[in-house]
Amino acid sequence: MKFLKAVRLDDSDARIFAGEGGAAEDGAWVVSGGYAVCDLAQGHRTTCCHCDSTFIAAGARQRCTLAEVAEIDDAAYEQVIQALSRHFFEELGAPTIEAARAAAEDECAYTADLAEGFPADAWITVRREPTADGVGERYSVFKRLMIGSHKL
Repeated sequence: MKFLKAVRLDDSDARIFAGEGGAAEDGAWVVSGGYAVCDLAQGHRTTCCHCDSTFIAAGARQRCTLAEVAEIDDAAYEQVIQALSRHFFEELGAPTIEAARAAAEDECAYTADLAEGFPADAWITVRREPTADGVGERYSVFKRLMIGSHKL
C-alpha cells in the first residue's frame, strides 16, 4: 500500500512552522490533514496557520509542505493509526478512544487512497481552497530529485 512521508530539503519548514508545533521530520509518515483545516471561507484562525498548504505528521501537530509517495507495510500503517488515535484522544479531545480510532482510521484510509493515485516516489504538494461544498484540494506532482539523501 502507498502512503505519504515528509520531505525536508532544507530548513524552510522549520522556520515557517517554528511557532505552531514545528516541522515534520524528514521521512516521518504524514496524513493529508483534512481534520485540521480551518473554515477557509471564513479565513484562518491565525495568520500563520498554513492549513491550506500542508500535510501533518501522524500523531503530532508538526507540518510539512512536501510529501513523498512511499510504500508502507501493514505494521507501519497500524503504528500510524495508533499514533493518530492517541493524538486525537489525548491532544484534540476526542470523546472516547474508540471515536479517536475511528477518526484515525478514516484519515489514514483517505491518505492511503490519495497516495494510490500518484506514482511511487513522486513528491506532492497540496493547495486547499474554499468551495461550495466545503474545502477543495488540488495536488501538484513533482519528480524526485537527487538532493542529499533523496534519490534522483
